[in-house]
Formats: sequence, structure tokens, C-alpha cells
Amino acid sequence: MKQELIGYAAAAEIPVVIVNVQRVGPSTGQPTAPSQGDVMQARWGTHGDHSIIVLSPWSVRESFDLAVKAVNYAERFRTPVILLMDEIVGHLRENVELPETVEIYPRRTPKITRAEGYEPYAPDADLVPNVANFGEGYHIHVTGLIHDETGFPVGSPKITREFIKRMHEKINIAADEIIEVHEEFMSDADYAVVAFGGTARTAYEAVLNARKRGVKVGFVRLVTIFPFADKIIAELAKKVKGIVVAELNYGQIVNEVERAAAGQCKVELCAKYDMTIFEPEEIEAAIDEVSGNA
Repeated sequence: MKQELIGYAAAAEIPVVIVNVQRVGPSTGQPTAPSQGDVMQARWGTHGDHSIIVLSPWSVRESFDLAVKAVNYAERFRTPVILLMDEIVGHLRENVELPETVEIYPRRTPKITRAEGYEPYAPDADLVPNVANFGEGYHIHVTGLIHDETGFPVGSPKITREFIKRMHEKINIAADEIIEVHEEFMSDADYAVVAFGGTARTAYEAVLNARKRGVKVGFVRLVTIFPFADKIIAELAKKVKGIVVAELNYGQIVNEVERAAAGQCKVELCAKYDMTIFEPEEIEAAIDEVSGNA
């Protein structure tokens, strides 16, 4: 039911933020044990063809900052946004200094009067509609069915095609702005480690250790998981000889990296799925393997 309602929110264009603190599965799995196995569930877990925004923090402060950003993206694009955390970050304790105020994206409102007529799902220039709030005097029909600009279901191939395309394009056209990647040590890198969430903290230390040994390896952290950083990974693959993807699952993001790299360099998975976190030495071993220093 929870997944079905994500699809409902996507179709009805309801702003909503979902926080998923991943732990070992499937099912009840190992409660409170670390995992990053919900990556593809976040992207494709609900039924149908849709777009979505997924953000992944690696610290307490970034959890706050990305939560604010998630609210703003949900309002701006009228879409579900998933804050994809993991048990490592979920149980992390750090001293943080929070801002006194944050900037919140203003809720979109109709640009016409009631007298002129109202089509709540008529898209703006950015392909996002300006749907009135409930109780503001507009009659709004909200449905998870494919609908026209008035909000009422229409069994039309043309409207279905246009609707689904707009669901994707309203995020695709802003992808360069939404996609955020944190890079370090890439100026001289022959190899790179790609990671996200809590695993990125261990990957960062592994990169530091490898560089102390003379291995020219860089660090790439995916802050935005979806839309995926296709252009950034494609450019990365042109510069380096190999990429290590470290993730606490059987291999999910590695498939996205391989797709974006398009065979331009080696892509190796460093996976762990035994309810324990990575040790830096494990990722270092993967770095040595891909770089030929093993």
C-alpha cells in the first residue's frame, strides 16, 4: 500500500517527502542493521512509468539540509521526493550547527481567477501545474488515474502519452540543477571510488589511505541518486582507468554507473551485504584490485 501511494502522489502531483532509513532486508531482514538495498525500490518501487527525485545524505547536518531541499523540490516539481538514508546515518551522532532560518519554495498557486475558469493541471512553462490548495474556493478533482488539465480521467492514447511524457520531462529539464555530486582528489586521479550515504564516509577514508600509498584515486559521492548523474559519470569514465562502486547491497548503483560509463573504463563492484558496515581496508582492497596494485 505504501508503494502504491507513492505512485498515486506521482500521478496526482502531490508534493510529499518520504524518508527511507534503509536496513537489511528483504522483509524484516535484520532490524537496525545497515544496508543500502532500497536504491532501485526508491526509483522503481511503485507501479507505472514515472520520474522521481532521490537524495542521499552522509552526515547529520546534510540530513537536515537535504530534508529542506527535498521539501522545496516536492513543492517546486509537485512530485514525491525520497530522502534515502541508511542505518549508518540514521544512528549517527554528531555536533551540528543549524541555521536559524531556511528558505522554503513558495507553494504554487493558480494564476487565473475563478471567473476565468480553472484547469488545475494545466502545466506552467516548466511543465508543472499550479494546483490550488484545498479550501481556497476552487473545485479540484484529484485522482491517480491519467487525467486531462481539468483533473478528470480521460481514456485517450494522446492524453496518456502527453501525461506520462510530462511526468518525466518536468524533472528531466531541470536535472542539471537537481543533480548534486561531491568530488575530491579528482584533479590527478587515475581511478575513482563512487559511493553514497553512510558508505561514502568509509570510502572517503579508504581513498585517503590509498593516496598515502601513492595510488592516484579520487572520491565521488552521489548526493542526488535520481535523476542519476549520467553526464558526470560519463565524463568521469573518460578521465580514469577504473571506477570502484562501493555499496551495502548485492549491486544496484553499480548498474547505473556501468550504463553511464558505457564501456569507457573498468567498473568494479565492491559489495557488502552481511549486516556489517565496510571497513576502509575492504574498499582499499577493491581500489588495489582495479588499479593493479593487489
